[in-house]
Amino acid sequence: MSTYVKGLDKVLAELNKQVKEIEGRTQKGLIRGVMEIRRKMDKQPPLVPVDTGNLRASWFTVTPNSIEEGSSPQFKGDNASELATDHSATISRMQSEIKGKIAVAMGFSANYAAEVHEKIEAKFKRPGAGAKFFQAAIYNSMNEVLEIIRKEAKI
Repeated sequence: MSTYVKGLDKVLAELNKQVKEIEGRTQKGLIRGVMEIRRKMDKQPPLVPVDTGNLRASWFTVTPNSIEEGSSPQFKGDNASELATDHSATISRMQSEIKGKIAVAMGFSANYAAEVHEKIEAKFKRPGAGAKFFQAAIYNSMNEVLEIIRKEAKI
């Protein structure tokens, strides 16, 4: 014997609608959170080094369905075409990895980004630039990012 609850289909439809809206707002919150992290790398030391500008230009933010930042960076120098090719490949790979998820991938596509990030002893041209710039920006933005996501996802 089965029991049927009158109106349950309407309640479930509304619940599913609300969950989809929360997912969309959460995605929006993640994007806005990444923007906060990016802003910190340019405003609060250690800053992103910009000796040639290519590292900074290689920044990207992608969702499973879009490129939020970094769709067509302007690289300079002898290795500009290699950097552009790597950048496109990185964006494609990141989008593939997060496909079907509520997620944002961010980072630097320059093949030397990790090396620069870890170079504690380096003396960069940009005042305030330093090693661990990405890690520091994430750490220094943590509370703001969580608050942004919380506000966006709120019912």
